[in-house]
Amino acid sequence: MNLKALLLILASTTVLANYQYFNFDVKSLKLHRDSYRRYIRPQLKNLKTEFYHIAKKISPIHQHIVRIREDALKLKLQYAKMYSECEQQQREQVYCDIDVSKLLARSYSLDKNIINFRFEESKNNYIKVDTIQNYIQFTKHLDEIDVANSKIQRFLELRKMVDKTLYITYTNSFNDLTNTINRVSTLANFAFIDLLPKQQQSTFESLLVHFISPVEEKMIASFSPDWFKSHLGKLNLTWNTFHMNIEKGQTNFPKRLLTTVKIMHNRWNSVLKIIF
Repeated sequence: MNLKALLLILASTTVLANYQYFNFDVKSLKLHRDSYRRYIRPQLKNLKTEFYHIAKKISPIHQHIVRIREDALKLKLQYAKMYSECEQQQREQVYCDIDVSKLLARSYSLDKNIINFRFEESKNNYIKVDTIQNYIQFTKHLDEIDVANSKIQRFLELRKMVDKTLYITYTNSFNDLTNTINRVSTLANFAFIDLLPKQQQSTFESLLVHFISPVEEKMIASFSPDWFKSHLGKLNLTWNTFHMNIEKGQTNFPKRLLTTVKIMHNRWNSVLKIIF
């Protein structure tokens, strides 16, 4: 370990030790639906938007990758809602009666955005000599998303075709889609990281996997106060590690974007002030 890295770790320890939101009693936290709706959720949504903004500025090709990731996320969220409805129905009947049209439309949208990305990528010289390996990895993940999404489409198209007929008894259970849809979401996160600059990938991956993804599912798409309070310590540590790595670490982060990171940091702290 070099001296600079050691000094960064020592500085991080000192800052976190004095950080007012580092040690707390979960039972004392206040999280009400009204403050969530009026203030907390909008702040978290803006924080996510700014995360996307930074990615697009660092890597212009991300203006297209963001669309792919958003479709994968919405596919997962829509499926989770329908899965819950299906489970409730199956308490009284063998097969669940649900309309898969919206889920199929989202799968088609993902397909369209993958096609659009390939077209845009062919027209623009996004790939540089020093990013070829990153692009190879990205292409692998994008191909896997494409294949998995095709499986989802075939399942949903058949399901829609036999819906409300006797043939539905011969189709696979709706629950069988779970692993494939979760896989698409995971691959979309991988693809999002692949084309970021190599020296910044680990920093952004940590924030995406341990902060952005769980927050968008549990606190933007839905209101999960107990989950948020029980995971707040981990979320807070993840955010502050990202913030400190960007401001003091060796990520070669563009200085022109530091203001955006500071705005994000202020948003997160304002959320904490509401809760504490």
